[in-house]
Amino acid sequence: MPVQSPIEISNRAIEHRDDVDPLEYHGHWEPVGVARVANTGTSAMVTFSKRPEQPFIIGGVLGEDKYIFEQIHFHWAETDDSGCEHTLEGMTYSMEAHAVHYNSKYENFAEAKNKPDGLAVIAFFIQACGEKDCPEFQKITEGIRIVQKIHTTASLDSDCLSWIGLQELSKHYYTYKGSLTTAPYFESVTWIIYRTPIYVSREQVSVFRNLQSCPKDESKKIVKNFREIQKPHKNPEVFFARNAKPKSKL
Repeated sequence: MPVQSPIEISNRAIEHRDDVDPLEYHGHWEPVGVARVANTGTSAMVTFSKRPEQPFIIGGVLGEDKYIFEQIHFHWAETDDSGCEHTLEGMTYSMEAHAVHYNSKYENFAEAKNKPDGLAVIAFFIQACGEKDCPEFQKITEGIRIVQKIHTTASLDSDCLSWIGLQELSKHYYTYKGSLTTAPYFESVTWIIYRTPIYVSREQVSVFRNLQSCPKDESKKIVKNFREIQKPHKNPEVFFARNAKPKSKL
């Protein structure tokens, strides 16, 4: 049964599986089309347009259902010590990125967002560490510097999500049925949360805290936009896809 998200994940309380089909990503960092980043006033959001096909995910815990990319946004806090939404063994990370996808059985995100199987959200922990920039993530932060004012947008390199590919994406993720972490908190999300964080520089995280949150007061910034851990009435069913089954040969 779905629960409210985010949750605290403990390896001692979950099932580990080695029999899950590989989770497949298609088109997320292809150098085609147009990518844009926007300061929404509550987060930074990246979208794609003018592509032959939007990126999608399939397989793994999603089975045969195809989930189409809608957007990716970020959560952070006042300091590098917290900012993520989910926690892993009590650990917190500097940021958490959410790549939102909707089930292709529905016409669009608006139709899918409140359906039990409507959404799949891929979560990546991002950790500020030292002064060395992550070159792949720099494509995002260069755009963030341009959209400091609320409701502004900027173009990005179309392969701006290449940092996602730093992960082993087919496996090594946690998954459970939960909710959106922003209002109206629909319990319509299959969460896929990668264990290993993406390491970036402290400066690459700090630029997010310069985003303006109020059109009438430029001093007001988005410095904390994560939802606190939700305490479920019952423990959610969480499992960790430790390994992925090899694809069968035809």
